[in-house]
Amino acid sequence: MFYTEEKPAHWERARALFAQLTAAVKAQAYDDDYLRTLIAYREVTADETEPAIFYALYAWAHGAVSVAREYAEQAYHMRKINLTLWLLLRDIYSHCGEGTRALTFAGFASAFYKVPLQLSLSRAELAQALPQLSLSLNYRAEYAPSLMSYMELTATGELHDRGRINVGDFLPQGGAQLPWRYWVGVFTEQEMLDYKGTLLTAIRDNAKLALMCSADLPFDIMRAQAGQTAYDIEASEAAPVLVPLAGTEDEQRVYFDSPDTQQYDSLLGKWAFNYYRLTAPTRIHAEQPFTLGRPVTLGHSPRRRKVVLNILLDAFCWQAIKERDYALVPHILQFFQQGIIFNDHHSVCEYTVPSVPTIETGMYPQHSQTFNNHATHWLNAEHTTLTEQLHGLGYYCVNTMGCGEGLYTGVARGFDRLVTNGYALHTYVGVERTLRQLMAFDECDQYLLLHTMDAHPWTQNMSSLPLTVQTHSTVAERSLHAEKACASVRLPNRPVYLRWNAQAIRDIDRSLAQLFAYLEAHYSPEEYLVVLCSDHGVPIYDEKINVLSAHMNGAAFMLRGAGVPTCGFVDELTSAVDIYPAMAQLLGFYAPETVDGCLPRALGGPGRDCAVSMSLYPGQTFKLCLRTEKRACYLEAQELTDEDGRCDLRGAAVGVYDRATGQRLPDSEIAPFLPRITEFTRNIDSHGCQWPDMREGREYWYDKREGRTPVELPETEA
Repeated sequence: MFYTEEKPAHWERARALFAQLTAAVKAQAYDDDYLRTLIAYREVTADETEPAIFYALYAWAHGAVSVAREYAEQAYHMRKINLTLWLLLRDIYSHCGEGTRALTFAGFASAFYKVPLQLSLSRAELAQALPQLSLSLNYRAEYAPSLMSYMELTATGELHDRGRINVGDFLPQGGAQLPWRYWVGVFTEQEMLDYKGTLLTAIRDNAKLALMCSADLPFDIMRAQAGQTAYDIEASEAAPVLVPLAGTEDEQRVYFDSPDTQQYDSLLGKWAFNYYRLTAPTRIHAEQPFTLGRPVTLGHSPRRRKVVLNILLDAFCWQAIKERDYALVPHILQFFQQGIIFNDHHSVCEYTVPSVPTIETGMYPQHSQTFNNHATHWLNAEHTTLTEQLHGLGYYCVNTMGCGEGLYTGVARGFDRLVTNGYALHTYVGVERTLRQLMAFDECDQYLLLHTMDAHPWTQNMSSLPLTVQTHSTVAERSLHAEKACASVRLPNRPVYLRWNAQAIRDIDRSLAQLFAYLEAHYSPEEYLVVLCSDHGVPIYDEKINVLSAHMNGAAFMLRGAGVPTCGFVDELTSAVDIYPAMAQLLGFYAPETVDGCLPRALGGPGRDCAVSMSLYPGQTFKLCLRTEKRACYLEAQELTDEDGRCDLRGAAVGVYDRATGQRLPDSEIAPFLPRITEFTRNIDSHGCQWPDMREGREYWYDKREGRTPVELPETEA
């Protein structure tokens, strides 16, 4: 069966009016007919973004700058990616003398659609705007602190663009510039003070290393202030403070002046943070500028847990673990059976870039506007992230291991500190780092995120196999003649990947056992909350690639600790967006109305009767799966998803399957799902109203679609 839009005559008129408006925009014909057409279009469209853009263009053409700005900013607040809107905002901010903002949107247009950078700015204005321009040109939203485009101003006044590892400096970021910004150091512990800083001085401008995500060097990214030679810190015996300090020179000496007139000194590592404990008002100073991380005030509040631990196991396929009767995870099972194991949990998306924001915001990607892995747009301020909530409660928020995901989009903006590297996120390393963090900061309440990637297989064309897989696989099994380089979501069903995944799951379980044992030995159940979840599954267990299969969306979600009932396995449907309201319930903060998640029934909430997963990847067909307890309704569009996350769903293929058997059911089963599809895709379905300049900019995508056989769903889900 094919999906037909609701009220087809209504949308046919909307398309006709949209075409008239875009033709008028191209002709610069902003007359009374344009305004009448816009009024008519606004009455028939379900989306507020397009009318806001069209009216902003009208106001700008008639010299009403403040009105144009108001409506253009409203449109950008609702949808981050639109070429016409970017160029309009570029011109408005340039007219208003806001060079940095103008360059930001010029950068987006250049990065996505190769629009030449054409702005008249003074050398001083341009120099000030370069960090933000670098961010908008970056074209990779993950893997901070690497920048694929780092803009510099040459001595002759020309712009120079190259890749850079942005270490020893602040990260460029969108949104309001806060007094404590993210500053990038190198991660060191029990290592030579200056060695890594000296190494990175030599290689940080190597563009190839930046493209390689810094070759997996670990970084220490912290809220900080920099550029001064002295700071005054308030502390006392009753309220001791831990102060992180990083040097900017080799063998840099720092001095501590205390009230007893005694002066103390120490050596700082170049770009490497070290913590200092202060118990009295202290002046910290040096001959050369140094970096001061945001001080950590020690102390416990009875309103908080001593430890909130969020374990994010990337690509941890719970569906495959269930199919092996949980034999791969004995320690995880033993620990969480004293809490809740949600056994029918589903990711919203098939890969990390949109999946992490769904967990951190509790919002679907089309609502948070964080789905395009090339877009470095800042998350709207009103979307309070999980980490921001916990930071507001007074927790010291640290990502003990992660890939830098969310730093360029604001999704990670609640953290005080993040230790990052691109790919080599091994659980045994992260567990040891987390244990040291727990011991070192045992005098304050902590929220810790541990993001590991052991279970995430990558193509053999770019990644080495685990040692046990290397030694137990034949050359024939490993031969690259059997496969081509591909994205991880399209890895084939091959023995080497199956062994990799199974071994990694065992390794994760063994490593986490040490962390669980420490928690049980040093805290009572009322003093901690542990969340274990995964962002998505893996494709390697499927004979054919299906990015919305049970193996790709069957993710993990478990809870144990304060306020969590001892339920063991729970079979109710849950979604990644439900993690936010679950943590809100257990930790005592308010989940905003913008959150799409539901509080599970196991925690006293209404629960859900349908879990939604989708693939919202620009340049590919939009795909959707709605799962109920017994049914799975699949939809795949005939058309491709544009950069803005919108797709024409007319004629999309729709089918319903039995979740237990995988068999396709008669089309009569589709009708109950259609209202859900219409409602869920309200911000996705373009109904054919696609911006011509964006389609022209991606004509090579759409050319490939011509002559293809229309999408038809298979007869079985498998």
